[in-house]
Amino acid sequence: MPFARRTAALALAAALGVLATSAAARPAAAAPRPGPQLPSVLLLTVDDGVGAPRATVLTCGPAGGLHPDPTTACRLVARVDGDLDALSVDPSPCIEVYAPLTVRAVGFWQDRPVAYARSFDNRCLLRHGTAALFDF
Repeated sequence: MPFARRTAALALAAALGVLATSAAARPAAAAPRPGPQLPSVLLLTVDDGVGAPRATVLTCGPAGGLHPDPTTACRLVARVDGDLDALSVDPSPCIEVYAPLTVRAVGFWQDRPVAYARSFDNRCLLRHGTAALFDF
């Protein structure tokens, strides 16, 4: 390889190395995350009294786990800062069918213990009271 081409190739390699190093040194702008800044985990159960209770795991910070919509569920819990008794999503009326459900949430939110249990007369009232949190 002639001297001029070798010098140009080395200069190009050095320039690319400097660009790669400076890009790695700058922190990327972090996208806002829904939910908590500390990892949080909740075990959620729904018991209709007929069969075995259904259960799933919700992790937040980042949103994940086995919940079918962890991002929405984490936003709901974040909105009440882990106090699930404060959830009140939809005040519209429901049909009066008695098909009771008991829901539970246990775990940790922002390093604070969570222990929530509540019974609802039917799935409509559950959905109005907790939105998508117990939709699994």
